[in-house]
Amino acid sequence: MFVKRARPNGARDGAEGAAPSRRVPAQERSKQRVERILEAAALVFAEGGYEAATMEAIAARAETSIGSIYQFFPNKLAVFNALARRYQEKVRSFFDVLASGPLLEKPWSEILEASIDAWVGFHENEPGFRAVWVGLHLTEQVVTEGEALNRELATRMESIFAMKLPRLPARMRPIVATMLVEVFSAMLVVSARRKSESERRAMMAETKTLLRRYLEPYEAPDRPPTKPRRRVKSDR
Repeated sequence: MFVKRARPNGARDGAEGAAPSRRVPAQERSKQRVERILEAAALVFAEGGYEAATMEAIAARAETSIGSIYQFFPNKLAVFNALARRYQEKVRSFFDVLASGPLLEKPWSEILEASIDAWVGFHENEPGFRAVWVGLHLTEQVVTEGEALNRELATRMESIFAMKLPRLPARMRPIVATMLVEVFSAMLVVSARRKSESERRAMMAETKTLLRRYLEPYEAPDRPPTKPRRRVKSDR
């Protein structure tokens, strides 16, 4: 999930940002090389931030030549934008797994709990998330594509709400789905920026509580317990 936010001070989208990738890899060997470059870039950006990263550092981490990187990417920002798109595709694939698995057969409260845990685990192990969203450098392209991805995920959430939240009116599903995606995305970034693991865990626990209570009114009401019948005493 992506978080909607304004471009921070210092982020630039000039001529450097407008340059697309130079060459689209067609052969499997070239595709593997690009993947290796992006994996290395994610680690370099995540560890030192965008401004401190260099193409030389990315090449060294990818164990390739600087010329090899320039075959596919004209500059550092082109690498960054490609990394963001790569992360988006991983998010889509991860959502596909959650939305088509046996988890949806469980009660809504269990779905929400397990889904949040799964998303947190996914992002903790995804260097692209830290490289793109936990750092301070965001481009207009990344923000725009991130907002589009959040809208896409919210739209897909509507069909799940239709199955699992019977008291949620159809006209409200887009609003509620957007609230869920945006709130969780924002809290994911906020918690990921905390250095203390215990603080990160506590913030995610509170996020679960917040979303669970927000959605509770739309769940099916619990059936009240059946009262035992009173035995009527006979006058006989």
